[in-house]
Amino acid sequence: MGTGGRQIMRVSFLGPAGTYAEAASLLYAPNANLVPARTFTAAAQAVEDGEADEAVCAIENALEGPVAETLAILVRDELALSIHAEIVLDIRHSLVGAPGLDLETVPVVYSHPQALAQCRRRLSELVPAAQPVAALSTAAAIEAAMAEPGTIAVGNQRAAELYSAHCYADDIADLPNNQTRFVVLARSEVEPTGDDKTSLVFTMAHDRPGSLVEVLQPFAERSINMTKIESRPTGQQLGTYFFFADVEGHQQEAAVAAAIAEARPHTQWLRVLGSYPRWTGHDA
Repeated sequence: MGTGGRQIMRVSFLGPAGTYAEAASLLYAPNANLVPARTFTAAAQAVEDGEADEAVCAIENALEGPVAETLAILVRDELALSIHAEIVLDIRHSLVGAPGLDLETVPVVYSHPQALAQCRRRLSELVPAAQPVAALSTAAAIEAAMAEPGTIAVGNQRAAELYSAHCYADDIADLPNNQTRFVVLARSEVEPTGDDKTSLVFTMAHDRPGSLVEVLQPFAERSINMTKIESRPTGQQLGTYFFFADVEGHQQEAAVAAAIAEARPHTQWLRVLGSYPRWTGHDA
């Protein structure tokens, strides 16, 4: 993965070792000094505090949709970071724990809430008596299960090996093609590469018919492809939303810059979250 000619020395991620965030960080910057954090918020804060150069945070999953914690980071008024890159990671969940468990009677299954949701149906089949219990990460879930006799966890094979856990079932997501998209947050911005994306977030100035169309029309008129749009509650008043959008192109390109400038007056608030190279695979 290119880093603009600059060696990344410190990358913060949702730890401990063995999480999918660590795997994404290694895929992005295999020679980096990795700095584990307890949450995505803490990982981003490490960059803002100068304790890391970049933070890798999950932003959406193919099965369960957006990661609310990362979206909350991106709308903070005091945010000093922008999206520097993206990574798409294949997710392969395993059911792991101490050897010798009777899966029919296991009382608790630990994992990150996203992982539990992605495996909801399969867990009901594999561990029918188990109560799902949230952990800060999939690796922390395996650590907890190994420390609490009789319990089990959902995590990946690397974490299972790190904690000497036994794998009872592999690839247990409810649907195939499970992937998670991660974004890299940094203080710096990225120059255009010719194959970029720009992420935006905005709120509407008025709740009236056609207001969202007025924001999106400048991009359509310039044939700028919008690859994603989704809404999330602002938390301020019922019926008010943040709209997150990804468009093709870089904010320094004339057409993208003009579309953003034309759309801005139709919003109450608009922030460019960053322009960055589009993920094209492991060798990008």
